[in-house]
Amino acid sequence: MKKRKTAMRLICVGDSPKNMDGRPCSTLSEAVSEGGIFLRISGREGVLSALRNDQSDVAVIQQTNPDPLLIRTIRNNRFSLPILVIARNLTAHNVAEALAAGADDCVPITVGPVELLARLKAIVRRVMDHGVTSQIITVGRLTVKEDTREVLVDDELLPLTQGEYDIMSLMVRRRGSLLNKAAILSTLYAGREKPISKTIDVMVCRIRQKLRARGIQKPFITSWGMGYRLNEEAFLPLGARAEDEVAPVQQAIREASIPVSAGLGVTAMAGEMEGRRLVENVARQPVHQD
Repeated sequence: MKKRKTAMRLICVGDSPKNMDGRPCSTLSEAVSEGGIFLRISGREGVLSALRNDQSDVAVIQQTNPDPLLIRTIRNNRFSLPILVIARNLTAHNVAEALAAGADDCVPITVGPVELLARLKAIVRRVMDHGVTSQIITVGRLTVKEDTREVLVDDELLPLTQGEYDIMSLMVRRRGSLLNKAAILSTLYAGREKPISKTIDVMVCRIRQKLRARGIQKPFITSWGMGYRLNEEAFLPLGARAEDEVAPVQQAIREASIPVSAGLGVTAMAGEMEGRRLVENVARQPVHQD
């Protein structure tokens, strides 16, 4: 059974200076003082960094209108903490959009402190009761642990910077899809000033070098002018890759054994001898195990 925390840890995020750039509204301030809540504030810019550096129990987003983009950005970066939205203007439509984007609750700014505190406690209680499973994604020899922000190859840690991890995690979660640099920049630097797109190329190059040092030669497929895609075949276990390499050899042997017409006997014999040499070379190779 998980031990409950004595004080709820809450991070308050404002989406603009008009919404106090993270400073809690009067209702939230009263709820915090009555509930013994540990409060941290953050503006929209840098919210992802704030969430990484603080183990909050719940995020409260103060907005004029519920913004699905900010909520979706938090969810796309694999933050599983519950989100409650306090908005000045609420309609059935924008509440539905916020909930669909990943919010757990939406309340008007006129909500009373007693009700707000009860809603916050109910959200955190549901998370504690059901638990939050650690997110582990495995692609062949590659493992991404999103709860600890670690990438492993053959169960050994791959040293990555924060930005390199974010790119690697995004590409693994979106494997099979081509990611353009604009989409990567939008996800990694949501709410902050974005660097030049060349920054993504540099980080991808560094990740490639680190993976190649672990025996993964072509981890990404580059579509010039379009973006990058994870090359899942590059992460196949060593044994599986060895089996794939035997297939062309067997095909060469079959082709060397095809009957030929008169006058080409010398060529056929040379092909058969080459096929035998290929088989002998494969037999002498050591067997790789994971």
